[in-house]
Amino acid sequence: MCLSRSASEQLLQEKGEAQRGMHASLQSQKGAPSSSHEGRGAPSRCPPSPNGCDDTLQDVLQEDDAAAEARVITQLRWREFALVYVAYMGFLACRKNYGLWLPAVVSELGHTKGQAGILGSALEFTYGTCSFLNGVVIDARPAKQLLIAGLVLSAICNVCIAGTESLPLMIALWTANGAVQSVGWPSITNVFLAWFPDPAQRGAWYSLLSTCQNAGAALIPLCVSAFVSTQGWRAALLAPAAASTATALLLATALYGSPAAAAGTAPLVKAKPSKADLAHTMRQQVFLNHRLWLMAIGYFGVSMVRTCLQDWTSLYLREAKDLPLATAARCLFLWELGGFGGSLVAGALSDRLFKGRRGPVVCLSCALLAPSLLCLSWLTSPTLLQLNYLWLGVCAFPVHVLLGLFSREVVPPSVSSSAGGFVKMIAQIGGASAGSPMGSLQQAWGWDGVLVALACVSLVSACAALPLWHTTAAIRIAGRNGTVQDFNSMQPKPSKAKLS
Repeated sequence: MCLSRSASEQLLQEKGEAQRGMHASLQSQKGAPSSSHEGRGAPSRCPPSPNGCDDTLQDVLQEDDAAAEARVITQLRWREFALVYVAYMGFLACRKNYGLWLPAVVSELGHTKGQAGILGSALEFTYGTCSFLNGVVIDARPAKQLLIAGLVLSAICNVCIAGTESLPLMIALWTANGAVQSVGWPSITNVFLAWFPDPAQRGAWYSLLSTCQNAGAALIPLCVSAFVSTQGWRAALLAPAAASTATALLLATALYGSPAAAAGTAPLVKAKPSKADLAHTMRQQVFLNHRLWLMAIGYFGVSMVRTCLQDWTSLYLREAKDLPLATAARCLFLWELGGFGGSLVAGALSDRLFKGRRGPVVCLSCALLAPSLLCLSWLTSPTLLQLNYLWLGVCAFPVHVLLGLFSREVVPPSVSSSAGGFVKMIAQIGGASAGSPMGSLQQAWGWDGVLVALACVSLVSACAALPLWHTTAAIRIAGRNGTVQDFNSMQPKPSKAKLS
């Protein structure tokens, strides 16, 4: 099978050299006179059968081909993984820049905080809703095309916002950006699932892939703020747009998107379901799937906790603990750092300890959140508070990571993005609940009341994940663009010598 033009040429060249070398060796053995050792009854190099040397030659060549093919497959998998890692950071650049140009909307353009806040709410609402509504389209189209189109369109939205001072137009463009951004992570997940079809081995890799969100959230403000300080607030939109466009060009030239594309074969053509069949599948596999509802409940609670800690930490530490902004910044940095490490550990545990089951890790992480949140009430030492935020990140982020994968594993491939989008949409509602509802709760019960409420929400999430303890992937994500079939056919075949 042809992996790619360069790979196939490499394999053919290695095979030809091996054949010529073995052929020359055999000819020299045929023409050389027998030595005294051979005359005294020493065993011959070739088996007595007429085809013995040919069989040996074929076995050697098959082993060489298998080793070379395995090396090329590993290189392709690593390259695809690195490209989608960078791709999502390109998406983040055109979304996480919001906080860097928002102050100018208030100070320079003269809009109120309430009016400017509509921008962020519009993107979050559209992002969560379209993640679900676009699921069928995302599963039906090649992931590479969606990633390139999404990056380019998101860059255009940012450029257009930089060219206007009208708040209604900004809101409309930023809302459109949320719709475009919604195809990013599901498409990246589809590429990932194509190259990692085994549920028992992909949890750790998926967790590693998800760290691009932590890396992007940390690097983008540092990089973009340097442009803003010298070029003004519009650079917070133009610089990410340039980075997103460059990322799209990189994907267009280097990304395959699936083993089918890497192998140079036509993807598996699936029959397009009728509207009635699609509606039935959505109803049975998504809307009436109790596993997805349990995941959605858990995701709702953890998203509320994560958003509260991200948005309210600075104010909470200042009012309740009388700590400066620098301490709050360190707490949030350690929160992200804990999330980075916790995500990697959680993925590895779900693979190795729990054999591909995500439910145990999700349940334990949610349960551990509750006492950690209550500890914030009585901790006063800045060092202990920072360590507690580190631990909170370790517990909270794995739920966010694993439920995104878990929700796609328990449904057929035709609706996997719809299932992931459905759970994500409920999670976005939980994140939105961390705003005004939590603010009203704080005014009525104080910060201790907020922490108790968040601890209770975490326990509810743990209870929702408990029935999923023994749930495994329904299928091996087979049939999406022929990926698993092509991937299996790319694997090196054992030689006859190994089988004997």
